[in-house]
Amino acid sequence: MVAFSRKKASKEPADVVPPSPSEASSPTPSSISTGHLLILNRILSATRGPYDVQELLDLLVKEIVDAVGARWGTIKLKAEEEDTVHTMIRRPGIRAGTVPRAMENTAFFLVMGTGDTLVIDDLEADSRFPDSTQEAKPAKSLLAVPIQHQGEVIGVLALVDSKEGRPFRDEDIGLTTLLATEAGPLIENARLVQEALAQRAMERERELAEDVWKRFLPSVLPEVEGFDIAANCLPAQRIGGDYYDVISLPDGRTLVALGDVSGSGMPAALLMSNLQAALRVSLGASTDLPTLAAAVNRHICSTTDAERYATLFMGIMDPGRCVFSFVNAGHNPPVIFRSDGSYQELAATGIPVGFLPDAQYESAEINLSDGDRLMIHSDGIPEAFSVQDEMFGDDRLIELVAGKSGLSAQELLESILTAVDEWSMGSDAYTDDRTLVILNCCKDPTCQE
Repeated sequence: MVAFSRKKASKEPADVVPPSPSEASSPTPSSISTGHLLILNRILSATRGPYDVQELLDLLVKEIVDAVGARWGTIKLKAEEEDTVHTMIRRPGIRAGTVPRAMENTAFFLVMGTGDTLVIDDLEADSRFPDSTQEAKPAKSLLAVPIQHQGEVIGVLALVDSKEGRPFRDEDIGLTTLLATEAGPLIENARLVQEALAQRAMERERELAEDVWKRFLPSVLPEVEGFDIAANCLPAQRIGGDYYDVISLPDGRTLVALGDVSGSGMPAALLMSNLQAALRVSLGASTDLPTLAAAVNRHICSTTDAERYATLFMGIMDPGRCVFSFVNAGHNPPVIFRSDGSYQELAATGIPVGFLPDAQYESAEINLSDGDRLMIHSDGIPEAFSVQDEMFGDDRLIELVAGKSGLSAQELLESILTAVDEWSMGSDAYTDDRTLVILNCCKDPTCQE
């Protein structure tokens, strides 16, 4: 017989009696009747899943209450991470209320504290169970049994009052203990299945979000007369927060944009998609860069939290005039490498978008000559760290590009990304997206000063 304590009428607090060394922690063969086995087989058949945890607990309580002939029943499970109740199921009788909360909480913590079965014949006389007589139909007796899995108590099955109005007998205790013993693995299996299904659903959501994010990036770059263009984005996570775009304008000019949104993962990807939509919609109303930047900024300010913002660089290539106009909204400076070996950084002309709804932006313009190269990048490239915790840095990046003249845009892009990857190899500091756009001014006669 399982170790338990039976407490009859007593005005003093009752203590739970711990099991003696000779007493087993599960029902002995003599306490398990053929009737018990038939009931167990019926309940196991009824609870053969798959069920989520809540459904399984509800079904278990219903079946066990009916099998034992109790008036009320409840199962409480310990939280997986902390010592609090994770799930609570009550199964009331047909014409009765539920187990009073104070009563079931007391039974839960008593049994969880000792791991022993608790039997109370007279709840009114037990001072640990407050005011059970104040119910419309007062509870008289209680049977609370630990639910275990792999030697650990994971919850408590509590039954209140036999429908026959008598105290719980040894056969009730044996059957309830047997059912609680079988309930433990069922509950844990349901938990594992539920976790696996949730993880699978989350993985599916990530795959969909990753696919959507990739669709926001151009799959093919437009051909621009007089320019050789290459671009790529390597997200730090599966879903990136950087954004780049190359858009052909109706008048023959081409807009190039690169944005770096705050944060990472799904929130950053959502802001990135918002930025891309705002830019393309606003571009339909005006191609004036300061006006465009102000429109994008107002949209981001009105649709996102105050903590969310993005740096944004936008430029327009004009092959006919051989000029490049740009707005730099707080982005790290792109660099123009001249054919004579000099270089120039394109400094910020305004604050990041998403800070102030009334922010104003200015544009600037540079001339382009044959052999000039423009590098637009996100800060994930210069801020890549080595195993020694040393940053790649802007100076090293500029020196790298300056020493690789004569490469196509795609070759230069791959050379930069390879160098940064080799620099950060073995480091766990790859926490930011790496996005890069290269514009080479070609030998086309229309692109000569």
